[in-house]
Amino acid sequence: MEQAQPQTDRFLDALVQVGPSDHLCLIHESRQEQFDAAIPFIRIGLERGEKCAYIADDNTAEAVAVAMAEQGIDVEAAQRSGALLLATKREAYLKQGYFDPDWMIGFLGEVTLDALGAGYSALRVTGEMTWMLGGDPGSDRLIEYEAKLNYFFLRRQTTVAGRLSAHGSG
Repeated sequence: MEQAQPQTDRFLDALVQVGPSDHLCLIHESRQEQFDAAIPFIRIGLERGEKCAYIADDNTAEAVAVAMAEQGIDVEAAQRSGALLLATKREAYLKQGYFDPDWMIGFLGEVTLDALGAGYSALRVTGEMTWMLGGDPGSDRLIEYEAKLNYFFLRRQTTVAGRLSAHGSG
């Protein structure tokens, strides 16, 4: 137990270093680990004046909002101001009824441009990626998407942290 705090501190210090054009993959083994990574990632972005988006999958958007509030984020105020978007996999990754990497990159590009146009310094996105383990149509194109994201980041003020459970569900 003594090592938990120093590891947490090092992880939070590392999250502070993450900025626009960075792309992370966070693997977790429990819902608590998931929220302990994703929520500080979002909080740091909100504190920096970035527009933040959380794409839920195993968790509902409501469960994510509750967890954010428990960790000190004023979710209602952030959503009302437009600084925070809570979406589901069906509203983002699978909006077409299947996963299309090109559509998703276009979506991220539009949201980034909207964020910058509204005065935010960048867009920060974190998404639960467990859907790709369930065989949703297009999930076999995940590697293509990840490769295309690398090029997308070269020219955008966007930071993304995808998350995947080590056990196949959040």
